[in-house]
Amino acid sequence: GYTLGQIVEACTRFQSETVHKDPIHVTAHFLRATNVGPAEVRVSVQKIGKNFTNLLADLVQGGHTRLTSHLIFGDLTPVPGEIPRSLAAPSPYARRLPLHDHPSAAVRDRMRHVWRFRSLLSWSIDRTILACNAMRSQTRVNTEIIGGGGVEWGAWCELTRPEDEIKPSSIPFFGDMFLNIPSLLPDSEPASHGTLDCWFPTVTMTVEFKARIPSSQDYASRTVGLYSESRFLTDPHGRHNARVEVWTAPSAIGQGKLEAGWRDKQYCIAVVDQMALTLPMDLNHRQGSRNKVITKL
Repeated sequence: GYTLGQIVEACTRFQSETVHKDPIHVTAHFLRATNVGPAEVRVSVQKIGKNFTNLLADLVQGGHTRLTSHLIFGDLTPVPGEIPRSLAAPSPYARRLPLHDHPSAAVRDRMRHVWRFRSLLSWSIDRTILACNAMRSQTRVNTEIIGGGGVEWGAWCELTRPEDEIKPSSIPFFGDMFLNIPSLLPDSEPASHGTLDCWFPTVTMTVEFKARIPSSQDYASRTVGLYSESRFLTDPHGRHNARVEVWTAPSAIGQGKLEAGWRDKQYCIAVVDQMALTLPMDLNHRQGSRNKVITKL
């Protein structure tokens, strides 16, 4: 997610003097693992239309293309005078914030020790959502249930440094910040065994930007709400999917106050989908050693 964010940042700067300044959609294929160190983003224009500009962008490192992507830029400003084509509160069909508690009541949780960036980030996991993954939860399926299955996860997630702020290039990173289905399965599921010693490289990722990141003081500038769902885990290579919704937050974790109607004021900034693998961690280490740099986890 962080690597794709570098492409989004480069393309956002590339488009900054045009009428299509806002990223709308990104599709990325991760061809090779990236490493800590210099890299180059190569951008080319494929089409400039009335509503959208289509770009191709590759991240090149060490003479190899590590990531290739197709981006659509446009203008996320609502058009006045047109028939509204949005579902929002109070419509009963509108999607609502899926997290249960206000950030002011949230308690920070520990992050995975293998994440070397954990000092720059903190989160508070939604225990109510996490409980839905329990074996005895009503969400478990049997021969009488139609559909269903999979796991859910949610959290408030926050950049810890006061000088940091969320911007469009942050969204792929946040969309990659979740606990996946191999990690959330109980020990009774054989597919969960050994996941602490596994690496979960992303193969493809798509990001659809639903709206601009808020600049109003009614929203937190360094905090977002995350909700993910994963439905499938299949061989070979423990291939699994995830869909992550990135939401606005009314306040920072442990701050602010609960106000009536706070939930209906929140909106989804972006939806991130990805396909990833489940591979031995030592494979990641071997790749890093071969390139004589530290591989980014």
